[in-house]
Amino acid sequence: MFRFLLVFALLLAAFYLVIAFVPFYGRHFVPRYHHLIAEVSGLLLTSLGQEVVATGASICSTQFTVSIVSGCDAVEPIALFVCAVLAFPAPVFRRILGAVLGTSLLWISNLARIVSLFLIGRYSPRIFEVVHVEVWQALFVFLALLLWIVWLLWATRVPRAANRPAC
Repeated sequence: MFRFLLVFALLLAAFYLVIAFVPFYGRHFVPRYHHLIAEVSGLLLTSLGQEVVATGASICSTQFTVSIVSGCDAVEPIALFVCAVLAFPAPVFRRILGAVLGTSLLWISNLARIVSLFLIGRYSPRIFEVVHVEVWQALFVFLALLLWIVWLLWATRVPRAANRPAC
């Protein structure tokens, strides 16, 4: 347990050091990443019949605009999940598979969050702030934790053949 916590803390510290001190992250990665999220979310909203335009990190319509900013881009919950998966003493293949699949699921969930927030902002603007700050933030942290627990159960399961008594 101590080894897991130590490795988890070191990986998380490395992540936050990159965010704080690597210029490439803030100047190049973040704007492109936010633009990608806006583009994909805009395509999803268009497929739902919304007339939107993705410009930079914003999704705009004549009725509502939502902008993707740091803290609302799922980077930190994804990093927490990946650090927890990589820190846990499981076979390397299971850690890599868990990190890739979990990151993908969290990224897709974030797209659903952004699309839902746009629709709420457009059709029920009075509840937008509550859903944005109170509901989705808590739900997203819970989702990352739930995914880690599901991965943990899978990564630590014993193959069935090992459970059978020897003849």
